[in-house]
Amino acid sequence: MNYMDALEVELVATGIPARRRARIVAELSDHLHENPAAELGAPRDLARQFADQLGTRLARSTAYRAFVVLAVAAIVLVVMFFKGGRTWGGWVGYGHYPVSFYFPWWWVPMMFVWFISAQIALAAGGLALLRAWRLRRVAVMTAADAAVLNRRAAVGLLSGAITMTVLPLTHFVVYIGARSDTVAVTVGPALILLLLAMLPDVLRATRLRPRREGAAGDLTADLGTADPHATPGRIAASLSVVILLVMIAIGARSGELYAGILRGLFDAGICLAGFVLLGRYLGLRRSSVDL
Repeated sequence: MNYMDALEVELVATGIPARRRARIVAELSDHLHENPAAELGAPRDLARQFADQLGTRLARSTAYRAFVVLAVAAIVLVVMFFKGGRTWGGWVGYGHYPVSFYFPWWWVPMMFVWFISAQIALAAGGLALLRAWRLRRVAVMTAADAAVLNRRAAVGLLSGAITMTVLPLTHFVVYIGARSDTVAVTVGPALILLLLAMLPDVLRATRLRPRREGAAGDLTADLGTADPHATPGRIAASLSVVILLVMIAIGARSGELYAGILRGLFDAGICLAGFVLLGRYLGLRRSSVDL
């Protein structure tokens, strides 16, 4: 077995896709043909170097693309949200709903699912973008950081797909025969397919994760702060307070102060619950578990 054959075997072992393997082997074969005395290093070490660099780029690009898809979904949600608010006589959550309007028994729990999944998708997608941007100049990221990026992208995409599944369904019930359900019923399923189509990319990035040792940063690393007082828990609590105040202000402006307080408490509670339940998994808090 010559050097290139041994290298190809090692490239297969690292999980590098066939097309990329063929390109690497072709380029190195040309290099050796021009300079037969070139020292490329041991095939296993060279294959691992290629895999680490490719895994780093793949984790970053997957996070970027997941955020773009989620951003498009968010724009569609905003369009549905405000069109619904105008149709009901006010912004959704603060408008006055006609008492004679019929809603199935499952409509309220479905809307709770929508609120929660939408916020998780927004948070996970934004955090994936933030971590990828912070690591944009790193040639090879740690295995832990790559795992965090892949997890954030996967959670964001799955939550986004759930959101885009639930909202068209609830809109279809409310807007039977109305013009505004066109966006929900046609664009919604298309976005679901687009979100789910991104998951194989996340799986590929997970399989080709770099092997560099080291711990993943937490929420303070995402924000680029070294202030010892700015702990992840304090940041999450501060964000929850901001969410509460914003919702109270929106409720007061729309003439529904008490509704604003309730919505603010609900959204702030989701923020804190998400931090507690998903904080370690999504790399918001440090974990002793080796990722």
